[in-house]
Amino acid sequence: MMRPMSRIVDKLKQAERTAELRERIATERGAEQTQQAKIAEDKRGIDLARERQQAEAELRRIAHSRAEAESKAARLIADRERAEAHALNEARAREQAERRATELAEARRRQEEAAAQHARERAEAEAQAALLLRERLAAEEQMRREVAARADAERKAHDAAREREATEKKLKRELELRSAAEAEAARLAEERTSIESAAVEQANRNAQAERKAAELAEERARREAEAAQAAAARAE
Repeated sequence: MMRPMSRIVDKLKQAERTAELRERIATERGAEQTQQAKIAEDKRGIDLARERQQAEAELRRIAHSRAEAESKAARLIADRERAEAHALNEARAREQAERRATELAEARRRQEEAAAQHARERAEAEAQAALLLRERLAAEEQMRREVAARADAERKAHDAAREREATEKKLKRELELRSAAEAEAARLAEERTSIESAAVEQANRNAQAERKAAELAEERARREAEAAQAAAARAE
């Protein structure tokens, strides 16, 4: 866009230089004519009409050239104005585009900040979730340990109860055996007492029988002695 503007400006400058050159040529030619007129008044007087015609033709040519230059300059000015207007419109459009780009950049920056904030919040939420997960896993592990400990305690209590039951059964069997042994001992003691009593009674009976037998033996011996005495007496 800057290149067409520079071309227009160059054309305008060239037209201005052309007009100035033509004016200088006209001025120099006029001065030359004046000098020639001063040097050769006689010849100028003779050639005045011809020179006037030539001058008029030259003036017409110069005027025509000037008119063309002015028309061309006007066209160049119009082109320049149109180019400037176009450049101004483009500058305004570029300004609007830059402003729009700035707004879009700001919106993108806000979106990026919102995304970063969202990412930070998500990271914090994930960290919190990870912490809660670790805490839950720790709680589950603690619960598992407590359940295992409770199961172990219950198993130990069951084993202890089973051992206590076995011990109680053993003690009960021992008590039963002891009771049976004590009953048997009592029975045996009672039987022994009965036997001892029977033996005492038998001994008493035996002693009485022995005393009775001794008495009978004494009585028989006495009777035998009496009989012997009686027999001896009869024999005499």
